[in-house]
Amino acid sequence: MINKSEYRTPAELKTRAQSALTGRFGHVVMVTLSYFIWLYLISYSGSIISAVISRMPVFSGLNVGIEVQITFTVISTLIAASLSIIGEMFVCGLDLYYLNISTGRDATNGDLFAGFRDNPSETFKIASFLLLPSIILSLPYNILADLYVLTGNKECLYVSLGFMGLALLASLYMHLTYGIAFFLKLDFPTYSAGKIIKLSRQKMQGHRARLFMLDVRFIPMFILCILSFGIGMTWVYPILTEAHALFFLNLMNPGHYIPIDERI
Repeated sequence: MINKSEYRTPAELKTRAQSALTGRFGHVVMVTLSYFIWLYLISYSGSIISAVISRMPVFSGLNVGIEVQITFTVISTLIAASLSIIGEMFVCGLDLYYLNISTGRDATNGDLFAGFRDNPSETFKIASFLLLPSIILSLPYNILADLYVLTGNKECLYVSLGFMGLALLASLYMHLTYGIAFFLKLDFPTYSAGKIIKLSRQKMQGHRARLFMLDVRFIPMFILCILSFGIGMTWVYPILTEAHALFFLNLMNPGHYIPIDERI
């Protein structure tokens, strides 16, 4: 039986994450910037596609009705959803990079593309599952927000905000229940997406609060990031991701957890 004291506290995980990245921040920041750049390019490509579609005669006429504009919103939302899944696949590679740091292995720029290189179909399925609730809820949110702009009906605004709140709660639930899914895929590369998702849910039972409290400890740092116009994110995000990697390692094998200080 596992002694609960063998599970590291959020404070310990955060401290160990900072220790693990000591002397590595130059390379870590470059990899993190690469990740953000890829996300930006994917998002920007979605904007370009939507802009091209908006210029089609059916959507750009002077007398375009509400139904046509709602149709355009649905199409744009689905395009953004598809691209966000591709962006989510980069998280798998980012997790590999920080998992390699945590275990004392070589961490390289190429790790970032692991989700597209190693059994990408299963990575895509996992990414789709993780984003599915927020994608489903974003559709009525966007439609109702458009209706508010077009009609001025405040009820549409209030309901759209309600859907936005539900989307945030759904994202939080998916993170706390399946946040280790990509780590598990890297640990068990032959497992199917369904098996990884089921295993993630089982492993996180009784540990959601610990992961939540770990994330909460980073809120002050994220506030500083906002004050620095996002520049500090290249410093905070690596520590958070490394803390998640250490959380995963400790969760999977608490009795044999090696302090990061002894590995570096």
